[in-house]
Amino acid sequence: MGADRGGPLPTLERAWELYRAGDLGGAEAVARAIVQRAVLGEQAATAEAAHLVGVILAQTGRTAEAVTFMAWAAGADPGRASYHSNLCEMRRQTGDRAGAVAAGRAAVAADPAYAAGHNNLGIALFETGALEEAIACYGRAIALRPAFAEAHNNLGNALRAKGLPNEAIAAFRAALAQRGHYPEAWHNLGNVLREQGDFREADAAFHTAIAQRRDYVEPYNSLALSLFAQERSEEAFAVLALAIAAAPDRPEPAFYLAQGLLNERKAEGARSACQRALRANPHHVPTLVLLARILRDLERGDEAMEAARRALALAPDDLDALNVLGLLLMETGDLRGACALFERALANDPASVNSRINLVAARKVRPNEDMVAALAGALAAETGETDRIPLHYALGKAYDDLGRHAEAMEQFIAGARLKRAQLTYDEPASLATFERIRAIFTPAFMAERAGMGHARARPIFIVGMPRSGSTLVEQILASHPAIQGGGEMDLFHRAVNRIDQAFGGMVHYPELMHLIERPEMAEITSAYLDALPARAPGKRLVADKMLNNYFYLGLIHILFPRAVIIHCRRDPVDTAISCFSKLFRDDLPYSYDFGELARHHHAYAGLMAHWDEVLPEGTILPMDYEAVVGDIEGAARRLIAACGEEWDPVCLKFHETERPVRTASITQVREPLYATSVGRWRRYGPAIQPLLDALGR
Repeated sequence: MGADRGGPLPTLERAWELYRAGDLGGAEAVARAIVQRAVLGEQAATAEAAHLVGVILAQTGRTAEAVTFMAWAAGADPGRASYHSNLCEMRRQTGDRAGAVAAGRAAVAADPAYAAGHNNLGIALFETGALEEAIACYGRAIALRPAFAEAHNNLGNALRAKGLPNEAIAAFRAALAQRGHYPEAWHNLGNVLREQGDFREADAAFHTAIAQRRDYVEPYNSLALSLFAQERSEEAFAVLALAIAAAPDRPEPAFYLAQGLLNERKAEGARSACQRALRANPHHVPTLVLLARILRDLERGDEAMEAARRALALAPDDLDALNVLGLLLMETGDLRGACALFERALANDPASVNSRINLVAARKVRPNEDMVAALAGALAAETGETDRIPLHYALGKAYDDLGRHAEAMEQFIAGARLKRAQLTYDEPASLATFERIRAIFTPAFMAERAGMGHARARPIFIVGMPRSGSTLVEQILASHPAIQGGGEMDLFHRAVNRIDQAFGGMVHYPELMHLIERPEMAEITSAYLDALPARAPGKRLVADKMLNNYFYLGLIHILFPRAVIIHCRRDPVDTAISCFSKLFRDDLPYSYDFGELARHHHAYAGLMAHWDEVLPEGTILPMDYEAVVGDIEGAARRLIAACGEEWDPVCLKFHETERPVRTASITQVREPLYATSVGRWRRYGPAIQPLLDALGR
């Protein structure tokens, strides 16, 4: 319903009558007509009409236009606190934080007893990070109106942000005491309880919020995060499915689903969930960043780079986007570009711990910078053990760069102790696996299966301990025009695991070897060989650098008697120290304790000695790191000859080869060869004596 142009002039009373009846369009038309007449000088300016237009515009989603009318109303009648207060909220919603604070201050100046003005000013201040002043504003609002549920809820948010969880819980409970049907407050209460580890009460709060408002997606997401934290992944996935159904146009539920699937190492499912989130909102930056990480894990580097660049184009200052793109640039060898992004992230937020850790990983720490002080300060401020771990390793690396090796080892030991405490590692079972393999793959066992393999295939396997020079060997091979560096492919393990599952999963490798015959062996062979071309388009050979394929060398030789098996070796102490000083993912649980690390190395060395005994002489090509760095051309020629390819001098320029590298040696292989890592262990003095004793040195 609109204004009657042929009848009497519209009145403010008529506008309010239409507004109260729910006819927002009619009320807006009448109020606009009043304002228009005032502008034309046909009648006195009506601030109230302008304010009403602003209210209607806000309620119908036209916030920017609402600001214009509300600002005019506040200017026309500066003594009305409600006009300034509503203008404060509208400016906040449009991102004008400074303008919002100014309007909020004008509101409380116009009427110091106006509780809503103090509350809205508090919200505006909260968004600027002025927590103390925001808390004071909420306190004044509550003092003026003790039953003000919104102010209690907002106070809880500010107290939570200030790191006062118990006080925040009390504030949220006070809000709910005033208004029991308040899903936002239930959700906020649940989040603080979850952060405190009170999952039972937190989940109950989330369920209440969901029951009160089924289309409110945030408590679904928070409940899922709580369930993930309790290792109840299937329940979390079910909750997120409900959230997606309740709000299909929101990206967040699918984003959290992708996070959960990635944590379960279901990268393809996580990628699909990201695509669902981006269908809901193609500009959702957190999803684009997560998608870049997932594609990186799937070794789809170009697509990962594209997703990261899209995220950064949408949010040039987003820390996560800067960091994930920086990591991708590191892997492709653009260390300068990576450092520039990490430094940009730190310029935006000097407190960004991840950015600082990444920068330390990307380059050497310089004596004239404050990196050590910054990392030490972050470590002192961090109370969570999980978050302290990477800080210890980064600080250790910084000390190492500066030649302060004793202090470096102190940090590595501290980080390793925390990391080891978080891992479940059954050392006896792990070491027994080596013995079980040796017991099965006897000379007689191998002789019985001779001739069962593929007569022509020559796949390349690089095996050995981590940090033994394997990335250098792979980079040399990958520099040859005919050879692709495949990275740490789990293709062989997956091929064997498929046979394991075909037998019902009751008997595992190596005992599985007693069950498989020619058909199963042919299936493993085909599964492996068929997967290689996709990893090496246009190349004749692929170097598979899944180092722990040393568990399978007997089976590999049976299936591929012409396989090129390269065993990367290094001084055991240097190998162990290099492992110990790196923070790996959870797939190397033995690397965080000197004794466990030494015992694992002994077991690995024993198994490799066994393979040398039972496999034909010359089957395994040993490549000692010390010999490689001492004679790079001789080593490179031996490698290329073993692969059956013609020598190409470009292999000596391995540090210029452009390909993704995702190992702990990511920066070293981008530099010309130096021998500085030989005998590295001698720098650390008595701190590593337990390791030396365990290794028998």
